[in-house]
Amino acid sequence: MSNPHSAAQWRMPVLLALIAAAFLIFSGVAIVLYEEGIYRAQQVKAFTEQAAILAANETAAVIFDDRKSAQEYVDAMKVNPELQGVGVYNRSGKLMAQTSRIGPLPGDLSQVSQLSKLGLLAISVPITQEKVRIGTIYLWATEETAQRRIARYSGIALLVIMGALVLVVLSISQRALARANTELELRADNLALLNTQLQREMEERRKTEEALRQSQKMEAIGQLSGGIAHDFNNLLMIAMGNLQLLQRRLGAEAKPLERYIESAEEGLRRAANLTQRLLAFARRQPLTPRGVKLSELVEGMTALIRQSVGEHVEIALRLNAEWAVLCDVNQMENVVLNLAINARDAMPNGGRLEIETRDIENMAPPFDAESFVAGDYVELCVRDNGLGMDEATRRQAIDPFFTTKPMGQGTGLGLSTAFGFVRQSGGYLGIESASGSGTMITILLPRALNDEGL
Repeated sequence: MSNPHSAAQWRMPVLLALIAAAFLIFSGVAIVLYEEGIYRAQQVKAFTEQAAILAANETAAVIFDDRKSAQEYVDAMKVNPELQGVGVYNRSGKLMAQTSRIGPLPGDLSQVSQLSKLGLLAISVPITQEKVRIGTIYLWATEETAQRRIARYSGIALLVIMGALVLVVLSISQRALARANTELELRADNLALLNTQLQREMEERRKTEEALRQSQKMEAIGQLSGGIAHDFNNLLMIAMGNLQLLQRRLGAEAKPLERYIESAEEGLRRAANLTQRLLAFARRQPLTPRGVKLSELVEGMTALIRQSVGEHVEIALRLNAEWAVLCDVNQMENVVLNLAINARDAMPNGGRLEIETRDIENMAPPFDAESFVAGDYVELCVRDNGLGMDEATRRQAIDPFFTTKPMGQGTGLGLSTAFGFVRQSGGYLGIESASGSGTMITILLPRALNDEGL
């Protein structure tokens, strides 16, 4: 025998579910009617705005009776599949331009009422000039397709059914949800504790990283200062060497002595330029580019390069480039001199240093050049047959402060500064090397248009 109390407990949720389902159905019907009214109002507003935009665009065409321009604006409306017809009528009510999916439009404004039997949404917007009506835009569109109406009704009916089912399922699963909620609260408490601990660890890590960045910054400043002193001293050695030669030649004729004096002065000037370059690098001052031919630049540095690398290094020049490039001449001279000194250091027992320039027309992307732009380039290659570099060293060669020289003999700024200068000049720098096979540094600079700046 069934328990009446239990039966009553079972009927109550069912009754509530039925009431809720009936309410949802009623609400669904109301929503359908309300949404249909809103949709029609939105359609009217949207098509009215389109007609108003078209009217604004057609003003000049109507004023000057430019039917071609008027038709172009109307043709642009074809992309909207809901538009069935668009007509532009002039001040006299005559049709100037049209597009239609419902056949030819009335040629006179007084005949447009004939299309009302088609059941389309008709929009009329005046074309005005200084608030004076000079024409009319008529637009016919479908209010709503049958497929869309069926789909909307089906969706709402499905929503109502799903709502009733959800109510029944919710009444059955209420206890299970209560248990799950209790478990979630416990997990939330545990997550809160873990989150607090993680925030403490992140704060400690932030403080550690900040201290590390400060330490690295101070170390970089120290290395930069040492680099200035080291590179400046290298150039001073050139001037001192020339002065020593001048002293040895005392008593000789004055004319030969002038060459050494000029060479010493040139070395001092280059030392000053190098200091200025490093200061500009630190302060990020702009470059002063002008047109220059790399072949002439290298040829003018021949004596300085020979003195810098020493007698134990053979120098071979192949200067075939004739095009000009646009760059800072002083910075470019420092780059060439630095590459020559690097090559000398890679050949402690002597060797061969080759410097080559050539013009390359319509060059394809070389080596691993980033964002390479094809075009005409002037190539400068500095090649030695020294110790070379392994792959790991080659990949880090342009990183700031990376050097393989002993402490105090290198700053690691040479190649990184050269790379930055070349990229700032619109060019590219590549390194090819292997252990025991020497190194080749390739610099590509875009050709100056019409030798600009020369």
